[in-house]
Amino acid sequence: MVAAGGKHRVRAWATLIALVFSAGLAGCEVADDVGVPGPDTAPTARPPAPRPTLPPPTQDEAVAAEAAKNTAVVQRLLGPRPKNEVMAALTGIGFRQTKQGTVKGLYAVSVACAGTPTALVTVTQPDRRYGTRLTLKVPCGRTVEASVKLESGPTTVQVDPLSTEPAPGAAVAIRLERLPTP
Repeated sequence: MVAAGGKHRVRAWATLIALVFSAGLAGCEVADDVGVPGPDTAPTARPPAPRPTLPPPTQDEAVAAEAAKNTAVVQRLLGPRPKNEVMAALTGIGFRQTKQGTVKGLYAVSVACAGTPTALVTVTQPDRRYGTRLTLKVPCGRTVEASVKLESGPTTVQVDPLSTEPAPGAAVAIRLERLPTP
């Protein structure tokens, strides 16, 4: 093609093809304002629907009576408060409590529960390697005591029911008491 003067012919065809493509694309519209509202769309001025007001939750009278009875049983089982008490809780079963700044030493854990067959007590120090210090299965209806060696730092006590049966009136009390150093 070069020998027959085709060099000029190739340039002419290339220019012509480029012009045809650019003319064809010139008629296309590119939408760069997708998602932007136009001047004819105004925001809605309607306020949000009011939330319905619900009455405060109430406890069933039978459950409240059962909880009061179980709380009295647990208080009687655990006895008077010791003078070296560090942490204590009296509540429904299934809770967790953390004490910051526990001092290193030996502690006594006392637990009593009522209204469910069995509870599981776990004493952990989450900032320590192998943080579980004590796991104790507690048969409800009597007091269970154990000793645990704790390090300095936060200590968490968790009580969970060991039953699949619902126990809405169950109660548990737990005490963490520092034992004297020998």
